[in-house]
Amino acid sequence: MTQFSIVTINWNNLAGLKQTYESVAAQTYRNFRWIVVDGASTDGGAEWLATIDEPYAEITSERDKGLYDAMNKGLIKGSATEGYTLFLNSGDFFYDENVLQKVADAIERAPAKPRYVYGDYHLQDATGRLTPAKAKKIEHLVLGMPSSHQAMYFENERLRHVRFRDDFKLSADYCMIVEFLQGQDHKRDVLKIDSPLCIFDTTGVSTSRRFDALKEDMRIRREVMKLSPLHSISLYVLHYVHTHSKLLKAALGK
Repeated sequence: MTQFSIVTINWNNLAGLKQTYESVAAQTYRNFRWIVVDGASTDGGAEWLATIDEPYAEITSERDKGLYDAMNKGLIKGSATEGYTLFLNSGDFFYDENVLQKVADAIERAPAKPRYVYGDYHLQDATGRLTPAKAKKIEHLVLGMPSSHQAMYFENERLRHVRFRDDFKLSADYCMIVEFLQGQDHKRDVLKIDSPLCIFDTTGVSTSRRFDALKEDMRIRREVMKLSPLHSISLYVLHYVHTHSKLLKAALGK
C-alpha cells in the first residue's frame, strides 16, 4: 500500500494553513503523513498547530532561513520513509477528496514503480474562478516546470539524493526537479496522470518576480542541464516575450 508524505511549509499564513489542513483531512485515502514545517509563525499559526491532535500529523515550529530552507527540512523528513513526498504548502489544496486514492491507484497499476508522478491542475484567481491547466510532457522539461508543484509526487528513495538549492531564490523547485530526473528513464520512471490533482492559487504572484525567475531558469538550463549559451538565451527570450504577452492581455482584459 503506497504511503505518502505530505509536506506543508507555513509562515504567518494561518488562513491558508487551515485550508490546507481541511483538504488533507478530507482525503479518503488515509495512508499518509502530514509533515508541517512552521517557521515560528507570529499570527497564531504556531498556537493553532499546537491544538492539532491527529495521528498522521508531524508538526514542528521553529525559525528557518527562508522558504527553501524550510522545504529542505520537510524534504528530509518526508523522504525518511518509503513511498512518495508531495509539497503542499499552506494555502495549497487538493483538487478533491479522492486525489491521493487516484494517485495511489495509478502507482499500483504502473508496470514499474515510478520515480516521479505528476498530473494536471487548476489555476484559481482572486475572484475564485478556476481555469484548467494541462501538465506538459516530461520531454518538454527544458521549457520549464511540467506542472504545478502541488501536483508532483517524488519517490522517496530518489528524493533523498537531492535538495532545494539556496543559490536559486525563485526557481529552486525547477532546479530540484531537473536534478531529480537526471539519469532517469522517462518512459519507465515517470508517470503522468491525465486528471487534475490540485488547485493553485495565483493571487499574490509578483510580476517582477516572474521575470526574475526567468533569469534563474536560464541559469539552470545552462549550468544544470548543460544547454549551450545560445540555446539557453533563446529560451529565455521566448519565455520573456510569452510572459510579457500574457500580462499585456490580462491588463487589456482579453
